[in-house]
Amino acid sequence: MKSNRPIDLPLSQVISVNRSPIAIASILHRISGIILFLLIPVMLWILQNSLASPESFATVFDNVLVRFLAWIFVAAIAYHFVMGIKHLFADMGMNEELKSGRTALWSVL
Repeated sequence: MKSNRPIDLPLSQVISVNRSPIAIASILHRISGIILFLLIPVMLWILQNSLASPESFATVFDNVLVRFLAWIFVAAIAYHFVMGIKHLFADMGMNEELKSGRTALWSVL
């Protein structure tokens, strides 16, 4: 059986198709996972350096860049966790309709 779906879409067409809030939330969930994957070694290094002594803790967290990275890390964990729970409920068959899916999405955001 021949499918009418295109196999190779140009990026502009993929972006135009994925403009719904549900698609954007799914893409943001993946991006937050990538951010977490990349920031875990950095945050472990920061943790190791900050636990060496009380002076090193003060030195590490006086840096604005470190505070910003910590904020990004916590925000990505929170978003990824909450959206992961939403996806788990969707895998169990809840919120699969468009209206209830959008309601769950906006409540999570």
